[in-house]
Amino acid sequence: MDFCRKLAAILILMSITSVAVTPARGQERKLGEYEVKAVFLYNLAKFIEWPDKSLDNSSTLTLYILGDDPFGTHLDAIKGKLIKGKSVDVKQIDSPDALKSVGILFISSSEKGQLQDILKGISSKPILTVGDTQSFAKRGVMVNFYIENNKIRFEINIEAAKLAGLKISSNLLKMGKIIPPPSGKEK
Repeated sequence: MDFCRKLAAILILMSITSVAVTPARGQERKLGEYEVKAVFLYNLAKFIEWPDKSLDNSSTLTLYILGDDPFGTHLDAIKGKLIKGKSVDVKQIDSPDALKSVGILFISSSEKGQLQDILKGISSKPILTVGDTQSFAKRGVMVNFYIENNKIRFEINIEAAKLAGLKISSNLLKMGKIIPPPSGKEK
């Protein structure tokens, strides 16, 4: 039943770009793009299977932000929440060399020019890479957010995830746009 609730949360999030919420004064406000993406990041991790024991050495699952941080304080809402029994931590880093543990790496658009070097530097580590820049998934980022018809969507590079030893739930794959391997082989 827990899995069904997780899936329902993702489905609801996939259908919206902004959500009306009622603040204390009764006026509606809409969640911004990066508020929604912060929630997506948290929920995405629930549908990823890291290799056996890769998460065992830590009590935290770290979300690293590489480059300019577009989230501001929006990731504060997921700090300390649990994913796979690990407490979520958020850290801003300037270089992939600063990755201290297995986790999630959000690669900011400010790192577009260094993307291939970044991915090459972490290729042997089971780190879920996420971005929101055009062509990032085609270039090797595992999950890339984009906006279509005023809704936040995501594309998935399955081959990149496999190379890192990560398994993506079929339920998540059904909701994302699958990016074909670079060789151009399409199903």
